[in-house]
Amino acid sequence: EGGLKQQRFELLANENEFIGSNNQLKNESRYEFYFGIKGTLSSRISFNANVAFANLRNHALFVNDTIYSSGNQFRVEYDTVSMTTISASISYQHNEKLKVDVIGKFNSYEAKNNPYAWNKTQLELITRGSYNIADKLIAKVDFSLETGRRARVFDPTIEEVEMEDGIHFKKLGVLADANLGVEFRYTKRLSIFANFNNVAAQSYQRWFGYPVNAFQFMAGLTFRF
Repeated sequence: EGGLKQQRFELLANENEFIGSNNQLKNESRYEFYFGIKGTLSSRISFNANVAFANLRNHALFVNDTIYSSGNQFRVEYDTVSMTTISASISYQHNEKLKVDVIGKFNSYEAKNNPYAWNKTQLELITRGSYNIADKLIAKVDFSLETGRRARVFDPTIEEVEMEDGIHFKKLGVLADANLGVEFRYTKRLSIFANFNNVAAQSYQRWFGYPVNAFQFMAGLTFRF
């Protein structure tokens, strides 16, 4: 399949909320070929595996903006990127009581005008599950692991900076995040919930120069009309 994707600031901000407002918008043209297999191993276990090859013209890459700001926002560099993605998942479901998903994805990028596709993840692993007790108490857990991100930098004195093709960059390391959630449904309309995000208090950087909050907690209630 293929086609033209209209670029909008909304789409850029959904991917990177620190995007600057002075960026030029270019529509992305793409074509993609993919194939795979999916099926079931039993009445409770299903799987999915596929491989995809894509060519993306005017694909948006994010770089710290040192031209119009002090680096506290990002600008877009458009490039032609060839991407290969290998992904697989396996799911277990026991009625509506227990659900578990394990998802793995490996991405390979080749950019035409850059040594790397900046801030793109190479390896992604996701594990998530939910447990429902009598449709009253619902517990959820998810764990994500990402690695392979590289950020372009303009200061060669930054620690652990490397250089390729005359361009300096820094590896952002491993991103590990674990989240917990609990919901108690008092009635069909009223429920109470509590979410615990980044429970291991990892101060990782999804974007260069932007460490995430070490730990986040949110509680509240929902009411359905």
